[in-house]
Amino acid sequence: MNNQEKLEKMDKSLSLLEDLKNSQIALVEKVTQLQLEAMEYNFAEMEKNMSNLYSRYQDSLEMLEKEIERFEIKRNKFENENKFD
Repeated sequence: MNNQEKLEKMDKSLSLLEDLKNSQIALVEKVTQLQLEAMEYNFAEMEKNMSNLYSRYQDSLEMLEKEIERFEIKRNKFENENKFD
């Protein structure tokens, strides 16, 4: 694989990471809504479970954001080192 192909593949991976992040954001939003509804209905067990899911999804989102940042740095470094800009 030449450097241009590698850069294109890195861009596709970055796009997939961003898509995954957007999906994770949607999960966080949905579980938040369900938690609020469980509070409204006074379903304590569901509220607790949604709270646990929220924590897990939020942790995953933070991990994805950090990974995107690290990958962008590596991708940009590769681009600069190979004088694509």
